[in-house]
Amino acid sequence: MRQTTGYMQDYWATRGLDIAVPSFGQLCDRFAALEVHVTQRCEQLARRLSRGEAVSLIVDSTGLSFARAGQWYEEKYGKKADRTPWRKMHLSIDADMNIHAIRITTAEVSDSEGMDAILPADLPVDRVIADGSYYSIERGEALSRAGITPVTPPPAHAVVHGAGQTGWHDELVKYIKDKGIYAFHKKYGYGLRSRVEAQISRIKRCLVATLLTQKIASQECEGVIIANIINLWNSFGRPVCVKNG
Repeated sequence: MRQTTGYMQDYWATRGLDIAVPSFGQLCDRFAALEVHVTQRCEQLARRLSRGEAVSLIVDSTGLSFARAGQWYEEKYGKKADRTPWRKMHLSIDADMNIHAIRITTAEVSDSEGMDAILPADLPVDRVIADGSYYSIERGEALSRAGITPVTPPPAHAVVHGAGQTGWHDELVKYIKDKGIYAFHKKYGYGLRSRVEAQISRIKRCLVATLLTQKIASQECEGVIIANIINLWNSFGRPVCVKNG
């Protein structure tokens, strides 16, 4: 945005025109106030949803740096910055790598809290797949009662409670103890979780590993724009994930 402001100021000046250009601060404020939403562009997904089919959501999060302190910090304080500030990116995708929801939060927001913000309420969902850091008996039971299969491995020390409000948890723990964790992976399609990791790698390698804005409101808009770029790419052709080794 600083480059855009400077370019337009020079552009009008070289043509002898006295046209006001919004300042960097104005652009930042307007960007933070943008109303942007995640847009789906996959025709196959649109056809599935029009037929009333449900989709499986895969959830994960990752850290993104922003406003990295560099030479200016060293010159001002006479020392290198102790740490780089971080944000967390929470996202949910389907098995075809389309992003359905994304949130940028502070690093203090846990994975479990972030998950609540990226489960779209208006989307028919049959499964929610996530790693063990998202496991919660309460959430698992709530999803199960809503007709959604929560595919999240319980902790290794999990036990059967035998209570009325822990039906799904008890079923899962019993199944893993009887059949093993890999049988759980195969039965419920837990292997699909690798696709959200591939999507995160795609974002960091092809788009950005460091957020360009500094305000949390602007970073939330930036996250939605990242999701829309990925979904636009998927309309051209999506990556094919294959087992290696």
